[in-house]
Amino acid sequence: MMFDEKMLTSLQKLGLSNYGARTYIVITNLGPINATKIAIETNIPRTKIYEVLNKLEEDGWINVERRRPKLFTACDPRDIIYQRQSDLFTEIDSLSSELSMMYDQQIKKEMPKVWLIHGKKSIEAKSLDMVSKAKKSVMMIGDLYFPEEVESLKSIILKAKKRFINFRIIAGDVIKTSEGEINLVKSFEDVQPDMIISGKPPIKYVIVDEKELLIIFPKINEDILDLDKVVALWIPSPAVASSMADMFNMRWNEYIKMQSKT
Repeated sequence: MMFDEKMLTSLQKLGLSNYGARTYIVITNLGPINATKIAIETNIPRTKIYEVLNKLEEDGWINVERRRPKLFTACDPRDIIYQRQSDLFTEIDSLSSELSMMYDQQIKKEMPKVWLIHGKKSIEAKSLDMVSKAKKSVMMIGDLYFPEEVESLKSIILKAKKRFINFRIIAGDVIKTSEGEINLVKSFEDVQPDMIISGKPPIKYVIVDEKELLIIFPKINEDILDLDKVVALWIPSPAVASSMADMFNMRWNEYIKMQSKT
């Protein structure tokens, strides 16, 4: 007997084996039918056919008339498919609930903690503490620096170089603040960090080891950064910090490519 491959595939998706699908199709078409004829029509070895038939009966796909020889008839496919569909939907609903619960619990675990820091001294201290403890990398991007911070950074950068820490900066060359102008290029010329001069918004991101992130926000009056009115968010989350590091690297690489073309 010739079999529709699409029908065989569909029946297998409902849980039947290839032998089981072929057997059910033959019985549906030719039943009542005995095992010998089923084996011939399905091209299944006679030594295997009773195992297949027993499984179909056990799972509710066929009925057996117990006589000599036994005769096999198919159960109504509409009833079977409806039941399988109902069972599948129940399993899907249960699976969805269990996985959703697992997912929500994981999201709660991954929910980054965020600390709000007020005041210039507290923010400067936090920023310097972060970069001084770096083990692998420091990335700083943005046009916001404190005069005292720049002086402290110079010694931190020198130590980072000795420890082979990747310390990179993207910032404008001159920053106008309420405490005067800060010329970053001139200030850092003695320590020569890896630095790209590129004017950015007056917000600074400090990313350390791709594990923690500090974002500093100033008040701005007529293009002057008011250093007495700054706030910062400290986010000790590798997921957030690494995402910000990816953005930093993208900008860094874009600039390198532009420089190579000039």
